[in-house]
Amino acid sequence: MGKRKLCGTSFWQCDWTGFPMKASHCYLPTWGASGKLVRKGAYCNWEAVVAHATWMRERDQLFDDELAQILAHVEMHTGTTVRPAPHYESLAHTKGGFDAMTFHLECQRETVPIVGVKIPAGGGEPFEVIITPDPTSADTGRYVFSHFLHKPFTYHGQPLCFHSVRKGGKNASARDLCVFYYPAKDLPPNPTASNLFKMQLYGDVLLVQQSREASFLPRERYISYLKTNFEEQFVKKRKKPDPQSMSLESYGEAKAAMQDALNAVEAAVTASAVPPAQMSTAQRVVPKSGTTLAEKVKARGESLPSARVTIPPAVVACR
Repeated sequence: MGKRKLCGTSFWQCDWTGFPMKASHCYLPTWGASGKLVRKGAYCNWEAVVAHATWMRERDQLFDDELAQILAHVEMHTGTTVRPAPHYESLAHTKGGFDAMTFHLECQRETVPIVGVKIPAGGGEPFEVIITPDPTSADTGRYVFSHFLHKPFTYHGQPLCFHSVRKGGKNASARDLCVFYYPAKDLPPNPTASNLFKMQLYGDVLLVQQSREASFLPRERYISYLKTNFEEQFVKKRKKPDPQSMSLESYGEAKAAMQDALNAVEAAVTASAVPPAQMSTAQRVVPKSGTTLAEKVKARGESLPSARVTIPPAVVACR
């Protein structure tokens, strides 16, 4: 169906229900040959996407692995397993009687339990609780969080809720942390929750998550908030302790012991060593003195007879 135009005004139409919408809220995820995500169609909510994908699988228009991939993609966006929406033939403009609001309420009906984290009053350790839909409540198929909080005597209404602005953990941008509490001061104070949310809280406090998702009508989908999510978001991760280093006294003792060991090795190696002069086998030459040499030459000259000068015969003939 997709985008429509009415007298110069554009709107979208759901590919499963035919409901008119101001925007193309949800889509049918498909993947091309390269593995790139391709968004097809326009749907009023994710339940309609699951219903259309299941309908296509029943008619062999999808394979099992393709359907599983679509469901996993929807679960990643919503944070929970999504049920198929009512069949399009159950709508008032086809063969049934559901109008848009009734269809929307059926899509919001909760059928599976979720997990929340309860912070008990008095500074107790937070722990997980299993929250199941209450079929006896006025709004059938909705979670009643007051069953998990100690009720005060002076307040008879439902617990209040606010969304924490503190972000953390995986997919934090697509989730809201909902804090349920009673605004009654006759309950014991809750120092743990007060320190976490920077406001004075009394009595038990319950934490669950709410999924942010597109829908043609406003909705709230509560999903599980585990103890691991709580620790990831609020408990500071401590650094691994560094190994104990050696103290100054221990370092001095170790250094002295190492020096003694090195001195012992050096002494053992040099025990048989001798000076270089003792290792030479050549005769040592006495240094010569110029004065002594001069005296010896003078004494030798005095002991020799006078030298006679002989003129060669060639010299005489020339004369």
